[in-house]
Amino acid sequence: MTHAVAIVPAFNRADTVGATVTALRTVPDVLDVVVVDDGSRDRTAAAAAAAGARVIELARNRGKAAAVTAGIAASGAPDVYLLIDADLGGSAALAADLLQPIALGEADMTIAVFDAVEGPGGFGLVKAFAARVLRSETGLELAEPLSGQRAVRGPLMRSLRLAPGFGLEVGLTLDAADRGARISEVEIGFSHRQTGRDLRGFAHRARIGRHVYLAAVARTGWPKAVYCLAASLLSRLRMDARSASSERPGRRLRSGRDMLRRRLRSLRPTRSMQRLRAAKVPSVRDAASRLPLARWRHRGSELGARSLRRIRELLVARRRRSSGGS
Repeated sequence: MTHAVAIVPAFNRADTVGATVTALRTVPDVLDVVVVDDGSRDRTAAAAAAAGARVIELARNRGKAAAVTAGIAASGAPDVYLLIDADLGGSAALAADLLQPIALGEADMTIAVFDAVEGPGGFGLVKAFAARVLRSETGLELAEPLSGQRAVRGPLMRSLRLAPGFGLEVGLTLDAADRGARISEVEIGFSHRQTGRDLRGFAHRARIGRHVYLAAVARTGWPKAVYCLAASLLSRLRMDARSASSERPGRRLRSGRDMLRRRLRSLRPTRSMQRLRAAKVPSVRDAASRLPLARWRHRGSELGARSLRRIRELLVARRRRSSGGS
């Protein structure tokens, strides 16, 4: 039997963390579930504790890697660490499939490959960049290089220095491959919440992309990271152009700039943006009519009169001095 500890980093997941913990406790090899509340502002810690997890609360939000590090430090020395996101809910019970290859001695790290998710998502640039970096450095062709659902052999995990923030997964894969670890992907029917295609969702993806890029730079150097980023961007633009031309045979996008414009138009505006669009913008004439021009003219005339009086006083004083000296 494999002694596994499930580590669940959670930030404002009071709605799903309880179901996730309950599902993990049904996995036979999982002897302990550690939920690290990463400075949540809701009842995440209370929901996790009520479901039977051991809860570690961080005073402030420090990021995913810091939460996982805190969980590792508090879990002793298990045979396997199981990293699970707090939004999996009941599907977290399928994590047993991640543990099996390690228990059989076939892998040192397993990565979950999710089923295809329908609906709007991101552009896939960060995922393409991560896949290209890993392929260049390790030779691995990973379908889900950013998947946070992983099982890692205990001694291997304890020997690694985790990349900060959302660069955790890419850093884990690069560092484990550098130590000669056997890495494999496992198709599992996990389900989780997908970030929407709105401004908030793209801001979140931008933070993930920044952390992934910094993790790659720290391990491969900035020239290779910049090359992989540029190549991934060009590849995504070409792919989108081909898909758009196949959908609309009579129309051809002329450049990458057209693709970006098309993508930006597909963004769903937030409520604040909708309010701004609905607001009536006054014309220049209306705005000028509301200005307190009369008051300004009065103040300007007062200032001008005051200045003239001061100049006259100075001139009179100068004449008196000159006449007195003569």
